[in-house]
Amino acid sequence: MTPTDRPEQSPSPTAGDSDQTTGSGATGGEPSGEHPTRATEHVHLRIPLEHPEIPSECVWAVPLGQGRFRIANVPFLVHHVGLGDVVVAVEVEPGTLELVEVVEHGHVASFSFELPRSADPREFLERAGAIGIASEGMGRRLFASSAHRYDAAERFERMLEDEAEWFERFAPDGRLLRQFGDALLEP
Repeated sequence: MTPTDRPEQSPSPTAGDSDQTTGSGATGGEPSGEHPTRATEHVHLRIPLEHPEIPSECVWAVPLGQGRFRIANVPFLVHHVGLGDVVVAVEVEPGTLELVEVVEHGHVASFSFELPRSADPREFLERAGAIGIASEGMGRRLFASSAHRYDAAERFERMLEDEAEWFERFAPDGRLLRQFGDALLEP
C-alpha cells in the first residue's frame, strides 16, 4: 500500500490500493480544526506491521512539530492507530518517516468490514459519515473505519450488524473487541 494512491472521491490524500473507492475525506468523521485540507500539508508516514508479506502500511500525516504528527486518513491494516491520532515518528532513512508510538488517540474505535454484493457502498458510507464515521475502502466491498465518538461507534456497529457480511471492532490500542459474521471474502 502506498499513500500516493488516491480514492475516487476523497479531496485529501489517503493510503490504500489503487482500486480504493472511498477515502476518509469523502465519508465524514470527526476531523479537528487541525485536520488538513490541502495535500501539500501531508507527509508519508510508515507504520510497521508484523506480517510476513506486508512489512508496513503507509498513511498520510500532518506535521505538528517536535517529531509529532496527526494521522490524516483511516489506516486499513492496523487498528492501534486511527484517523486523528497524534503519533511520534522518526526519519529512519532520508525521506522515510516511521511511527514510534501513539501519544494521543483521536479515535475511540476502529472497524474492518465487508459489505454484501447487493449493497450500494457509496450510500452506506454516506450514512456512516453522517453519524461521524470516517472510512477507507478497498474495492467495492472491503472497508476500514474510524469512530471518534462512542455513540457513533455504537450506532455504526448496529448498522454493521444489520447490513455487513462480517465485521470486526477494535479498541484504540488495537485489541479485537468483537467479531460478527463469517470473515471469508468472496472472490
